[in-house]
Amino acid sequence: MLSKVKIAGLMMVLTAFCMPSVYADNGDMKSAQGVHQDGDWHHAQRERMTAQILNLSEDQQKQLKESHEKQKEAMKSIAEQLMASKEAFDAEIVKATPDMNKINSIQSQIKAFLSQMADSRLNKLLEIKKIMSPEQFAGYMALEKEEDMMKHEGHDKFEHKHWGDKQDEGDKD
Repeated sequence: MLSKVKIAGLMMVLTAFCMPSVYADNGDMKSAQGVHQDGDWHHAQRERMTAQILNLSEDQQKQLKESHEKQKEAMKSIAEQLMASKEAFDAEIVKATPDMNKINSIQSQIKAFLSQMADSRLNKLLEIKKIMSPEQFAGYMALEKEEDMMKHEGHDKFEHKHWGDKQDEGDKD
């Protein structure tokens, strides 16, 4: 099984590998934005590094790509419906006299879409588990956990202050 230290080290290499090379080709921000527009560059880099770290075969990589594309389409549809429901909710709630039946109905739709998203994620993990060996899947889950931690890193650095708290503690005399 892959050790936590090896996975953490490889994730740091992955992060260092992906981040600085984005603008390296000519430094043109406009062309870099085009590459990043729909996240394909990041996903391709992540796929390559994951395949390398987990030692995935060509067949496994192909199956994972197909699974990802299928899940991406399903999530896109759900996300669009979710956003439309949220917009309808926002439009109704700001009215002087909102229709509570309509609000409750929209809220039920939002909950259903969120539930569908959770189900879709579970189905994705189950498909991935079928494609990978138990050892590879354990490594994949460790990589996912590391990525989640990296996404949320820094949120604890910005403590939320309450109105009653002293706002600027650095000006003590």
